[in-house]
Amino acid sequence: MTGSVLDPAEQLRGRLERFLFFRVVLASLFLGALALALLLSGGQQYAVSIAVLQLSIAATYALTILSAVLVLRLKRLLVFAYLQVAFDVALTTGVIFVTGGSDSPFGFLYSLVVINASMLLSTPGAIVAASVSSIAYAALVLALNLGLIAHPAYPFQPSPIDLQFSVRFAITNVTFYLIAFLATLLVRRLHQTEELLEKGEAERDRLASVQEALARHIGSALVTTDAEGRVSSLNYVAEELAGARALEVIGKDIGTIFTPLRQTAIGRLQFLQSSGSIQPTEFQHRTDTGRQLILRCSTVVLQDTYRNPIGALFILQDITALRQLEQRLQAEEGNSAVEEEIAIGEEASTDGLIGTSAAICRVREFIDKAARSDATLLVTGESGTGKELVARGVHARSARRDRPFVAVNCGAIPANLIESELFGHVKGAFTGAASDRAGLFRMADSGTIFLDEIGDLPLPLQVKLLRVLQERTFTPVGADNHVTVDVRVVAATNRQLSEEVQVGRFREDLFYRLNVLTLELPPLRERRQDIPSLVRRFLRQSSEFHGRRVERLSVAASRRLQAYDYPGNIRELENIIEHAVALCDGETVHEEHLPGYMLKPGVKGGCESPSIAMSPAVVPPIRAAGGIDNLEDNLAAYEKAILLRALSDAGGVKKRAAELLGINYRSFRHRLQKYGLGGLAASEHAEDVAG
Repeated sequence: MTGSVLDPAEQLRGRLERFLFFRVVLASLFLGALALALLLSGGQQYAVSIAVLQLSIAATYALTILSAVLVLRLKRLLVFAYLQVAFDVALTTGVIFVTGGSDSPFGFLYSLVVINASMLLSTPGAIVAASVSSIAYAALVLALNLGLIAHPAYPFQPSPIDLQFSVRFAITNVTFYLIAFLATLLVRRLHQTEELLEKGEAERDRLASVQEALARHIGSALVTTDAEGRVSSLNYVAEELAGARALEVIGKDIGTIFTPLRQTAIGRLQFLQSSGSIQPTEFQHRTDTGRQLILRCSTVVLQDTYRNPIGALFILQDITALRQLEQRLQAEEGNSAVEEEIAIGEEASTDGLIGTSAAICRVREFIDKAARSDATLLVTGESGTGKELVARGVHARSARRDRPFVAVNCGAIPANLIESELFGHVKGAFTGAASDRAGLFRMADSGTIFLDEIGDLPLPLQVKLLRVLQERTFTPVGADNHVTVDVRVVAATNRQLSEEVQVGRFREDLFYRLNVLTLELPPLRERRQDIPSLVRRFLRQSSEFHGRRVERLSVAASRRLQAYDYPGNIRELENIIEHAVALCDGETVHEEHLPGYMLKPGVKGGCESPSIAMSPAVVPPIRAAGGIDNLEDNLAAYEKAILLRALSDAGGVKKRAAELLGINYRSFRHRLQKYGLGGLAASEHAEDVAG
């Protein structure tokens, strides 16, 4: 805080300086007017000559100048201040004497003396000034009336001492003390206000210095804008990033400095007012020297006293080195993984897709091509084939690799909440909406959003998703304003969407909008060449998870795994290996460690279930072709008989029959179509209702 707040002597010194200046101004005006009047009248109406008056003016100025010099040098100013008050009383008394004594119109000057004393010395000074003024005035008036001051040239006759004189005299003296009391109250309030203002200014200066120090040494770029997005201030780090001085960019739209922040003024402030914050974003920025940087931007709304948005603060951090370090670490981890995979004879992959079969190579080639564009991608295939891995691979190879990747399972979100989860809502939009929610699409802005199980999306939401794909805009639940996003959509489903369109469960226009780039992932049974690599990967993962050291499979277990059809695909294989590792006591997985359903005779695809008791009548007789047993035909007949029995036990409901067999619905439908049994059950819509 400043010295004026802490040091009373300095406060008194400052008030004395103002007091002396006020005396000079007042004395100049009054004595100058009095001298002019005396000159014009020839000196006939006043009690002193011009020479005496001039001498009085000179003495007043001289004493005031001397006091102004002394006030800067003296350390003990209290006595000096009382002497100044006494001089003012004497000067005022002289003015009263010159202008008529008790009839003088300048008796109010005593009030000014009292007020000045209260400002200088507070209550004690005001009381002393009032007392001295009262005594001086009374002495002058009584001396004139009693003839104690004899001057033959004095032009004013003293007023007779009567009742009127006594009342006026008493009121004048009482007025001195009343003015002292009121002036003391007023000055006390003024002093308190002055102290508060000085403290506030000192605190403001301190905060300003702290703010300036932070802005200079924080190491991040700070940019403030007004409500229209025009730059109002920026620190030197922001100047370096912008490649321009502050005076050159202040007043311009922030988008002219950092292009990705364009069109962020009114819309952003309205969003900030409703949600309170914006998710940090990352974008690439090229400096004037040609350097390519990755900046992370956090935005905070600036509000006035009434919480109205008046601007925004943008905090930009250069995270280029951090991202490069992450890439180096990932590369090192990838190299370590490759070395480890080679050490145990497993083909390595840095994209999560394990295997070297022709089918998986085609998938990798498609990912590389799809990553070069922002076109919508639809990934199909049975459950467990790695659709999310493909989506992440496309994102990792695209230009959006440094932006968010948001995965959404549309089938796992309740129908009454999925719109709010995807597109966000405002506070009070529905029961339970206690605060604003940005939504997953806004979280994925400038990145990639992966919509898994897109076939489970309700029809009303399909309409809104279609608009997002067409216009990249949507309206949050309960909001009035549109939100624009820049996001790539990757959708996935294990259903045949063309069939869903025919039965009315999926919009045809949305299907064609999604079906720009399409990739159908092969089931594991069509890429058996990759099973050994996958088994080795899952053996190592499960061993680390369970704290075991399981390194190999027996020949019989390997044959079982290689012959199995895997209706659950890679996910089912991972579960099988984890089951085996959990039961294994040594370093080798044997046949008995595999799940029981894989050990039953004739099982290839896990389609036999203990819940279905197969009677001999169901199993077709073994027939020969050309005198030689046809194994494939007999196995097909056996599997067809199991499917028919399951349909019979489930009353013709396909989903229930799939549950009885322990396989998923898509695999069950595939097997029905394989044997021409697709028309034996009720319609798809009836099955869903029954299911």
